[in-house]
Amino acid sequence: MERRLLDATERLMRDGASFTELSVDRLSGEAGISRASFYIYFEDKGHLLRRLAGQVFGDLADGARRWWTVAGRHDPDDVRAAMSSIIAIYRRHQAVLVALNEMAAYDPLTGEAYRELLTGISEQLTRVIEEGQADGSIRPELAALTTASALTWMVERACQQNLPAQPPDYDAELATTLAEIVWGALYLKPASEH
Repeated sequence: MERRLLDATERLMRDGASFTELSVDRLSGEAGISRASFYIYFEDKGHLLRRLAGQVFGDLADGARRWWTVAGRHDPDDVRAAMSSIIAIYRRHQAVLVALNEMAAYDPLTGEAYRELLTGISEQLTRVIEEGQADGSIRPELAALTTASALTWMVERACQQNLPAQPPDYDAELATTLAEIVWGALYLKPASEH
């Protein structure tokens, strides 16, 4: 049900509708469900958006795991692959992420959900940093949680601010740039030595 509504919401928004102007009737109709069915699963559109955000952030975390799960290899190409994956997922779910960002500014529940989702990503990255510090590959003087939070928000803001205004051929440049910044911030050895 959620996946159908996610797909329907993204289709409508790709076609130019803003989330705020989409009615429950229109969302339900596009998803092929009744209005009553919508309200069985969701309190309102904000609740739908928060649930959709959870799915999208799950996808984004999966993209980041392309590096996290193999971080022990200390390979800058793994960081680049993760950034490329994150950007591709952001691009695919851009309409929902833009709506989430907009609604977070005026809806306290959505704002809190957005911060919690990003905190969850930061916590996973914190473990990667701590493991790298333990094996001597990541700079030991870094505060792991603070660094993870800063890097997570940097990637989120870079995607949120740049991708809606840039064509898809920009994505590779952004992925390379983000990977270089992340690598340079964390690792003791320059990427060029790998």
